[in-house]
Amino acid sequence: MWKQISAILVLVVMTLGAGCLGGLSPPAAVPPTIVPVEGASLDHLPVYTFPFEDGEETIRIGIDPAVYAGAKEADRRLHLYRDLSEEEWIPIYYQAFANDSHQEPFYANLIAAFREIRDREGLDDDRYLELVTAFVQSIPYRTDDSITEPKFPIETYGDGEGDCDDKSLLLAGLLAREGYRVALFYFGDEAHMAVGVGSAGCHYRNTPLAYIETTNASYVGIPPPVLSNGTVLASDPLVIPVGDGPRYYAACDQVMTIERALSVSRARVEALAPELGMRAGELEAEKEYIESLGARMAALSRSGEVREYNRLVPEYNRKARDYNDAVRSYNTLLEESRTTVDLYNHLVTHAHDRPGSYLRARAYLRE
Repeated sequence: MWKQISAILVLVVMTLGAGCLGGLSPPAAVPPTIVPVEGASLDHLPVYTFPFEDGEETIRIGIDPAVYAGAKEADRRLHLYRDLSEEEWIPIYYQAFANDSHQEPFYANLIAAFREIRDREGLDDDRYLELVTAFVQSIPYRTDDSITEPKFPIETYGDGEGDCDDKSLLLAGLLAREGYRVALFYFGDEAHMAVGVGSAGCHYRNTPLAYIETTNASYVGIPPPVLSNGTVLASDPLVIPVGDGPRYYAACDQVMTIERALSVSRARVEALAPELGMRAGELEAEKEYIESLGARMAALSRSGEVREYNRLVPEYNRKARDYNDAVRSYNTLLEESRTTVDLYNHLVTHAHDRPGSYLRARAYLRE
């Protein structure tokens, strides 16, 4: 859940100057800005190790203590000099956090670390976007009760934690500077924020953008059916542009295959569960009957009642044969259920590895 937005409507009385130009009108809004605190220092810097594809990556950069301290001490309120609508002033507010010029060296250093991984691993634009996304998603989700407004991205990095708007601002700021078309999704009714990125397919609602959830590990282009607090995103978001570069996400066809495999595998497991339960009950009852019949036959054998014993032998053999066939059938279904559960769990827990998940999803759907 995001933190509140502070907006103040400032009433300004202007007087005309004596010069030929007259008075100057104030801007419509003055957003939050960072004023570096010279002489500031940092006690520690976080080191981020996070899963990506079939391995792990580590990010470690330095940040300017003066800028970090300035972000911490910034006035986070938006000062309005005109009565703007929410659709007008909310973008101004959030764009100020993402685009404060004092953060550009921070962005450059962090991007340099990502590019080193990109070049080493030979990542294309889709996998590179997923790398940056996996990093931001790995930052622990936590709300700082001492701050009632959003954080600047340099704060989120330096603090090693953030909530939905903090992490979304960081991701959007990074992707914008790497040339992606990117925006913030502002869900006012649900008090949530996510990121949208230009995409070929998997568009979110009435936008040309793919949804990215930043609060946890998830696939680009697959919005959550429900948030961790039980909230369902029912409203259309306010789209706040952050970057208008030419890069876009082109792996939506693979993401849709993963999403379909998730849906099909879950439905199959849910369908198998009652069937397995029913068969297990039948097998238990049949086993008890066979054991009872076997005990009766053993008693007949001990008492020398050979004729009655021989009469029951065909029934016992038939029951045992049917039981063994039923066990084999049950075990086949049980193995299918376990395999399907394993696939579903793998896809859910490996959102950081879209290429690998796609191969598994495709193989499952072709079976």
